[in-house]
Amino acid sequence: MTPSTIRKATPYDAPEIWRLFLQVHRENGLFTIDPSKVTGLLDLALHPERIPSWDTGPRAQIGVIGQQGRLEAMAFILISSFWYSSELHLEELLVYVDPECRKSRHAIACIDWMKKLADELKIPLMTGIISKTRTAAKIRLYDRQLPRIGAFYLYPRTDIELIKPESVMGESPKRLKVA
Repeated sequence: MTPSTIRKATPYDAPEIWRLFLQVHRENGLFTIDPSKVTGLLDLALHPERIPSWDTGPRAQIGVIGQQGRLEAMAFILISSFWYSSELHLEELLVYVDPECRKSRHAIACIDWMKKLADELKIPLMTGIISKTRTAAKIRLYDRQLPRIGAFYLYPRTDIELIKPESVMGESPKRLKVA
C-alpha cells in the first residue's frame, strides 16, 4: 500500500480509474452504466485542455492515490450548481478505496482533498453516501469529517442494506410497532 497522498489524475490513469469505477458500481451502483456518459465526464477531468473556451458546462477533477497502473483510491468531483441557483458548489460523484487498501487512511485523504479544493475555490462541498454495503460505517466516517445535512432515500424498496439512524450511531435499532 502507498501513503495516503492524493494527486490529480492524468490521462494515463484512465484504465485504473475505469477499474475502480467498475468496482464501486458493482458494490453500490443503483442504475445501469452508460459508458459514453461516464467517458464524457472522465474526459472533462482528464482532458480539460480539450474544453472549448466558450463552453460553460460542468468542470470535473479526479484525485487518485497510488501509482500509475495501480491506483488504490479515487475521488471524483464536479463544479456544479443546483437547479434553482447559479451559485457554484463542488459535487462529489464518488469516493472509493480499493477493498485491498481499506485499512489505510485513503478515504480520509480523499475527503480532505475535496475539502481543500472547496476552500481553494471558495465554494461549498456537497458530498454524501449512496451505498448498498457497509453503509453505517461509511456514515460514521463522514460524520467525523464533515457536518451532516439531509439524507438520501430510494423508492421502491430494494434488497439493499437498510440502515436506521439509530444504528449509525452504534445504538440498537428501535423496533417500530405497526398498528
